[in-house]
Amino acid sequence: MGLLIDIGVAKTNKYASRESGDTVEVIERPAGGLTIVMADGQGSGRAAKTLSQMAASRAVAAIKDGARDEAAAITVNDHLLAYRHGQVSSSLILLSFDLRSNEATAARFGDGSLIVLDAGDEPQVMVECPPAGRYPGAEPVIRRWPLAPKWLAVACTDGVSNAGSRDACQIDLLSFIRSLRIDEPAQIGADRLLQHALSLAHGKPGDDMSIALARVSEWDGDSAVRRMSVRVETP
Repeated sequence: MGLLIDIGVAKTNKYASRESGDTVEVIERPAGGLTIVMADGQGSGRAAKTLSQMAASRAVAAIKDGARDEAAAITVNDHLLAYRHGQVSSSLILLSFDLRSNEATAARFGDGSLIVLDAGDEPQVMVECPPAGRYPGAEPVIRRWPLAPKWLAVACTDGVSNAGSRDACQIDLLSFIRSLRIDEPAQIGADRLLQHALSLAHGKPGDDMSIALARVSEWDGDSAVRRMSVRVETP
């Protein structure tokens, strides 16, 4: 009996902004496994997009070179400091699935949210830490979990976690995540969470919104096939 890792991503831009300042990548690790890279550049629009792409591309390059998640996140922090001199920052979440060690690892800078539900355990919410690119010597928060059926993680930028706050009806991320069905595909869960956040913002999000949902379940298939599907809607 093997494991199935299912990942779904959903994102949208700030209302009246043509570009999202968030960048989300899903890449293969050189020694096997997958990594989700989520970066949220300071501000919004084109400048934020340039910053988040810089952060994400640096993280992707480090991971593809074989760096561990902690080292990749530190590389992003030091790179932004070197080239932007602490004047701008980015939140960063790396969520990795290592098929050799059968572990999930998370590295986090900034105020993006990461909530993990482990079978039979209380929800785990990663604590906040400084953003990448602001302080010399900053280190990310690191957590590890064994891969097992019924494991679920949701990562999102602050545009999602702050949805509805302007109307005093801020989203309850934990309650929503607990409501997700165990057998629900990751993409459907990510889409439902994005729609819920958008509804609280009355369809006019005050910030870019990005969600990555990953779940682990049992898999009894005979073949080891990797599939990836991408859908982008344009105005």
